[in-house]
Amino acid sequence: MFQQERKPDRANYTGKKCFSCGEVFKDGDDIVVCPECGTPYHRECYLKEGKCINDALHESGQSWEQTQESVESENIRCIRCGFENPPDKLFCEKCGTPLTKNDTEERPFNDMDTQNNAQQTGPDGQPYGPFGRQVVFDKDSDLEGIKLDDYAKFVKTNPLIFLSNFIRFGKFGGKISINFAAFLFPHLYFLFRKMNLVGIIMLVATALLNIPTAIEYLSAGTMGFSLDIGIDVTGRFFQGISAATWYVSMALQFVAGFFGNYMYYKFAQKKIREIRSEDGTEQEIAEKIVAKGGTSWGAVILGFAVYSAIVVFGIFGVTKIFA
Repeated sequence: MFQQERKPDRANYTGKKCFSCGEVFKDGDDIVVCPECGTPYHRECYLKEGKCINDALHESGQSWEQTQESVESENIRCIRCGFENPPDKLFCEKCGTPLTKNDTEERPFNDMDTQNNAQQTGPDGQPYGPFGRQVVFDKDSDLEGIKLDDYAKFVKTNPLIFLSNFIRFGKFGGKISINFAAFLFPHLYFLFRKMNLVGIIMLVATALLNIPTAIEYLSAGTMGFSLDIGIDVTGRFFQGISAATWYVSMALQFVAGFFGNYMYYKFAQKKIREIRSEDGTEQEIAEKIVAKGGTSWGAVILGFAVYSAIVVFGIFGVTKIFA
């Protein structure tokens, strides 16, 4: 028997999917819902089916709204267009923007019809927006022979920030970007991103360069107690060394802060190519990319301990020299 559909009264179904055809509802679509379970359909789809085909809900006695609450709690909301994506997706199914599970806040203008803007085309058939031709990237986009999806798997955390820089490096040139974490903690940041060789070099260099400053602070009692090492830390010789090491240390910080993202881009590129050159199924390769990438808090903790040890032993070494 044909079920009498009803129009939705309060619910907003824009962005949801028709249970029959699977297409996403858009503003202005003629939508009807099942009077028993509330499953939404395009009117044409509902008439074509002749009844609600969501038999699982009818058997369980649940409503479509109840099932959506549990599903949407696990979904990842795109911060560009607001589309609800399944939790296993790395890129938005609607606009292609890289996803992160921290994307809980909407961006301004999410209510604007960004999809229609993206679908405007110019004389060459390419998509145009209000400021000219738009370049759209998705998980299969190529960056110097590597898919964007592989970069996303390798980066793992904060993909939106890194991938936007990677796209600029690979497609539009340039090597400079700003990374505040790399600027403030160059000796720990690269270890955090598993760039062990660069991290060790930065750690040793930063620790050695900071020894004069640490001695000056200890001698002045800035750290809560004073240490007399038998030299005049206010003298011209020591102040000259302290100033020189400070300038070199700042130079390293600026290099890390402005080129850290590019260095990470080339590092990720190298590691992904090495993994791709190995034998294995696509699933095995993807798992290796995820395992080799990401971050390591263990390396940060170990690095901080080594850094502290170098500074402490360096202070005692200078004390013995000038004793």
